[in-house]
Amino acid sequence: MYRLVGANFDQMHMNTNLEWAHEHPDVEVVGVCDERPGTSTGSLDRAVTDLDLADDAVYDDLDACLAEADPDIVLGCPRTAEHADFVERVVNYDVDALAIEKPLAVTLADADRMLDAVDDELFVVNWPATWDPVLHTVKRLIEEGTVGDVVEVQYYGGNAGAPPDGSWFYDAADGGSMLDYLGYGATFSTWFRDGELPETVSAERHVPPEMEVDVQSATVCHYDAGLATLQTTWRMLTDPWNVEPQPMKGYEIVGTEGAISTRERDVPVRVTTEERTEGYVVDPGALPDRYRNLVAYLVHCLDEGEPPEGPSDPEFCRDAHRIVATARESAEAGETLPLAE
Repeated sequence: MYRLVGANFDQMHMNTNLEWAHEHPDVEVVGVCDERPGTSTGSLDRAVTDLDLADDAVYDDLDACLAEADPDIVLGCPRTAEHADFVERVVNYDVDALAIEKPLAVTLADADRMLDAVDDELFVVNWPATWDPVLHTVKRLIEEGTVGDVVEVQYYGGNAGAPPDGSWFYDAADGGSMLDYLGYGATFSTWFRDGELPETVSAERHVPPEMEVDVQSATVCHYDAGLATLQTTWRMLTDPWNVEPQPMKGYEIVGTEGAISTRERDVPVRVTTEERTEGYVVDPGALPDRYRNLVAYLVHCLDEGEPPEGPSDPEFCRDAHRIVATARESAEAGETLPLAE
């Protein structure tokens, strides 16, 4: 039985992550901690109620929580600007695994701090889309050569505005739609392209006069074989996890012999090929159990002694984050820039 702690609720995903832990037969939630409830978009109180936790399992200090609860696994949802500090604190304790929420970091320097701090601990980045069978189906179709070599990726992602009003998502240090969603487009498009990275990046973002952060961004990545366009927005009519907005979020992948789309309403995946130009629908199959959710993946990797792969791997995420870092610099400078190192 793995002992698990959930620490900090700045990201609302923490409540879902703890539900997954509570439901896993090989995991016991032994503590929860929220050091700064004023910046939280999740809810410690709801977690305590839902998980029926005792008062002595609830903390407001991370170090006390880790020392007294003695977890094997730590799930962290601090705000993005504090990821590096959080990881450096956690690895001072005898933990087997830790996970942080997307995106990996604000800066590449912070990403490097985390990678340097982690030794033999299992370290995972949680992109909620990783547990979506649609994206695994897209990856499989590309690997099988269904559309030939990938030459273009179009991504559109976002929501109806970061909740709640006035939260840290609206702080210039680590807020805005670009930092909130460009990591998805950068990370998963790099996964679809088998790790290939662009040579240059150009980006623009729109910051309303009354705000400190962008509500919309557009990034163009230039590869040897063509371009990728990655767009983010907080201007959707509805949050896509409730009602799919128009235009729909998702990916369009263009290959040398066909194309794949996840942006057609009521159709999970549509494929068009040279042989079937009218296109056809692919229904995603069930994923292996390890991809059921973040906690199932952590337990699998610990049990089997396997390192994280693809978007779950912080090293991979660091490579993809070079796109995000360059896009932020490009938007600030107003010019196309070579990919940051």
